[in-house]
Amino acid sequence: MKSLLKIFKLLTPKQLRMCILIIICMFLGAVLEAVGIGAIYPLINIISDPLYLQHHDKARLLADLFRITGIRQFIILCSILLIVFYFVKNTVVLAENRLQIFFSMRIQRQYTQELYAYYLAQPYLFHVNSNSAVLMRNINTGAKTTFEGVLISTLSLITEAVTALVIWGMLFAMDWVTALVAVGVLMPLVYLITRFFRKRISRQGNLQKKCSSECNKWVLQGLGAIKETKVMQKESYFCNQFNCANTEYTDSERDFLFIDKIPKALVELSSVSMLLILIIVKIASGAEPVQIVPTLGVLALAAVRLMPSLNRIIQLFNTIKFKMPLFNEVFDDFYNIKLHMENEGKNPVEKKIEKMPFRHELAVQHLSFSYPSKPEEVLHDVNFEISKGSFVGIIGPSGAGKTTFVDILLGLLPPVSGQILVDGRNIYDDISSWLYNIAYVPQSIYLVDGTIRENIALGCNEKDISETRI
Repeated sequence: MKSLLKIFKLLTPKQLRMCILIIICMFLGAVLEAVGIGAIYPLINIISDPLYLQHHDKARLLADLFRITGIRQFIILCSILLIVFYFVKNTVVLAENRLQIFFSMRIQRQYTQELYAYYLAQPYLFHVNSNSAVLMRNINTGAKTTFEGVLISTLSLITEAVTALVIWGMLFAMDWVTALVAVGVLMPLVYLITRFFRKRISRQGNLQKKCSSECNKWVLQGLGAIKETKVMQKESYFCNQFNCANTEYTDSERDFLFIDKIPKALVELSSVSMLLILIIVKIASGAEPVQIVPTLGVLALAAVRLMPSLNRIIQLFNTIKFKMPLFNEVFDDFYNIKLHMENEGKNPVEKKIEKMPFRHELAVQHLSFSYPSKPEEVLHDVNFEISKGSFVGIIGPSGAGKTTFVDILLGLLPPVSGQILVDGRNIYDDISSWLYNIAYVPQSIYLVDGTIRENIALGCNEKDISETRI
């Protein structure tokens, strides 16, 4: 239960209020479902009793209201009213389903976009220490898993549980012995099924989470190094690595789908057996078959609706357990996004950044740097000055720290100690302002999927591209 409620921590107050509204609508739908089943019971009684109007005053008042005197016309009236009721009930249920789906998809879209922006805004060291395949998996499937796989499943689980409870309450009002027998048989069965399969499903979910990022990794590496792959004729290596990860992924999905089907067969077998045993017991106890027809008719109809509810409850619970490993992994990222939206809003007003003045010199003073994962210093107490307009090359053996220094100059890696001053001002006082002075051509060129014009003006909208600057 704690894991199910965890999803609601990601919702803003406004989204929580919408969730409460959806749950209220679900409860209304559950009540209508139960009433729809219960309404069959009097109709069966009316059909089986030609003198029904004479024995029931309320039914006679309804007949008088519509100026009906015969039982045939009254049966037709009740059937028409029941059709109208089912039309209204299904319209309400569809409206509630639409509200639920639209709500979930809107949040899913919002958090997917925010997660992408959140990762892009992280410091460069975060990306150095993170697996890009994992980040890609989180962006592509994290929000889908969280809000479609967990949130929608949780809301649906609540819906089915309320529906099953209301239907059981109706059965209890009709025949409390039968209702108690039903709950005594079915609830332990549901508990044992979920208990028995829980660890197996969690294991498959963890396996799929790991293999999903592995598949992404080998796709990125195989296509990203396509020149080296072709020259060294290593296509089969990348294919084999991808195939292994993809096989594990599909096998975990296969095992989960099979496990997910087993409870349905068990619940159906138990429910039908219980209904048939009830017939045997009632007949054996001396009840006339004609006397138990109305009750059995409603019980059968209730079972037709109750069995899918129990199956859905088990399947939804299994789905949530299957999705939980990935949900737990992205939870902290989504929770930080939620706090950001609450505190600053989705689209805060961007302040205007002005270019940092650079008129005289750039001075490096006592600059030192070491990576968090490596205690030894890459740069130690570096000092030099560069006058504006100079053309400077930095040379040294591999590992001497040339690229690291450029990354510090670009604001990607903040120094451990020391500073870089431009006309006496530390560039890290306002790194965004300093970057307006920078043009950068990396060692490894990356081209976006666009025209040469779009690559030159990287990050500019088509309408904002200046032909003069191109």
